[in-house]
Amino acid sequence: MKRFKLITLLGIRPDIIRMFKLIKLLDENQKRYGYTHVFAHTGQHFDYELDGVFYEQLNVRQPDINLGVGKTLKERGGPVTHAYQTALLFERTEEMIEKEKPDAVMYLGDTNSVVSSFIVVRNNIPVIHIEAGGRSFDWRMPEEKCRKLIDHISDALYCYLPRYREILLREGIAPYRITVVGNIIEDALKMFVPHADKTNIVSKLGIEVKKFVAVTLHREENTSTKEALEPKIRDLIKLSKEFPIVFPLMPRVRANLEKFGLLADVEASNIITTKPLGFFEFLKLEKEARVIISDSGTVQEEALVLGTPCLIARRSTERPETIEAGATILAENNLYENAKKAIEMPIDWDRNILNPYSTSPSDVIFNDIMRKIKSGFFDHSRQFEMVGNDMFAQQAYGRIPGARIV
Repeated sequence: MKRFKLITLLGIRPDIIRMFKLIKLLDENQKRYGYTHVFAHTGQHFDYELDGVFYEQLNVRQPDINLGVGKTLKERGGPVTHAYQTALLFERTEEMIEKEKPDAVMYLGDTNSVVSSFIVVRNNIPVIHIEAGGRSFDWRMPEEKCRKLIDHISDALYCYLPRYREILLREGIAPYRITVVGNIIEDALKMFVPHADKTNIVSKLGIEVKKFVAVTLHREENTSTKEALEPKIRDLIKLSKEFPIVFPLMPRVRANLEKFGLLADVEASNIITTKPLGFFEFLKLEKEARVIISDSGTVQEEALVLGTPCLIARRSTERPETIEAGATILAENNLYENAKKAIEMPIDWDRNILNPYSTSPSDVIFNDIMRKIKSGFFDHSRQFEMVGNDMFAQQAYGRIPGARIV
């Protein structure tokens, strides 16, 4: 009997943070359950600050396969647009699956990495998606398109809360594909907050606990044009006159600040800019900040669990449960005024709202994947025996004789 082979394909640092426990579970139980686990990385990020430091801090092993997408594009010296990145990712993904011949490929999240799932299903290989069902309903966002694509071609979808399951059902995804597991970020925070507490990043930066603001901005809709970025930077500079601001800059954001003539003003203000920080260091900043300003969905979740008010600098969010809990203010503009409101927010919200269950999401996902492998789910998840309850599927297979189709 052929041994089941599962590839986990990740692309960016939040993927590694969320998946650290599940990767360990999949590695450690191969002999017990009789499958093979291959850990692969797209290589979308390859700098130490954006990649290597996270393997070290989280004690996650190096990938078996690195597709080297980012490094290859940099070495070529040509354009590094999403089109070029995706084209190379498609090419490398197909080479990988031709060589490895997996029985399923697992993804997490909504970045460019998950777009390669189309190549996987094009080769009739089942796809597993963790973090399914999140929707911002903002079509400007590249991530929104990625979410839609992978959710609708996945065979098994793991979503965080019943709300996400309802969204998937309304989009026509069959119930048997969907499992609610709780938010997997809980596993990472439960394990690593004690490690973060040992870092000296607060004293190293010369700031005081609960007397500074932590900031991250990276999304295209906020940083790719001067019209979008400048008002936010002006508000941050204004706020920095009242609170020190710590702003780790992604390389692309720093380049845009310089391109738009804003970097000099930032450096002349009370904004403390740094390179991207390690997970432990930034987690410590999140925990000890008076307020967090960010456009990151992951930071939004972490802030809720850590008890720090958060201003999300976006038009909409795929994680509205943080707003419902009273932990988040959503505001695309006027960051100064809205940050002042966030600073005054009470912090007595329910910190368990992201994972209201008494189980580890990583454990739940692992156990369900094992059940699916044992039952042969991935062998027949797209066969008529599974999809045949749908009336339109029955019509397509000619199982409703004489039915009038208009």
